[in-house]
Amino acid sequence: MNAFAARNPAQLYARNERASVTGRVAEGRAFAKAAMQLDAVANGTADAAARSYALTYNRILWTALQADLSQPGSKLPTALRAKLLSLSLYVDRALLQLRVTRKRAPLDALIDINRNIAQGLLAISGEA
Repeated sequence: MNAFAARNPAQLYARNERASVTGRVAEGRAFAKAAMQLDAVANGTADAAARSYALTYNRILWTALQADLSQPGSKLPTALRAKLLSLSLYVDRALLQLRVTRKRAPLDALIDINRNIAQGLLAISGEA
C-alpha cells in the first residue's frame, strides 16, 4: 500500500466499514451487487467483459451459497435449506443458459431472485 492509500479517507472508511459489517449485511450486499451487475447486462450498459464478470460473480456467489447450505451444521430450517438449494439449481441452469444465449427472460428472473434475497437479508439485519 502506498503512502497516499494509507491516508486516503475514502479507502480508510471503506476498510473500516467492511470490518464492521455483519454476515447478513455482507450477504445482502453481495446479492444486491449481483443484481446490479446483471441489471447492467440487461440494460445493455455492460460490455462483453462486464457481462462475463457479472455471470461469473453470480455463479461464484450461488456456488458459495450451495456449499454453505449443504453443510450439516447449517442453522437454517431444513425446509428453507431445501427450497434455497432447489432455487440454486434453477440459478445454475439460468446462468448456463446465459453463457450461450442473450435471452432476456433468464436474466430478468436472476435479477429478481438476487434482489429479493438481498432485500430479505438486509431487512433481517435492519439495514433495508
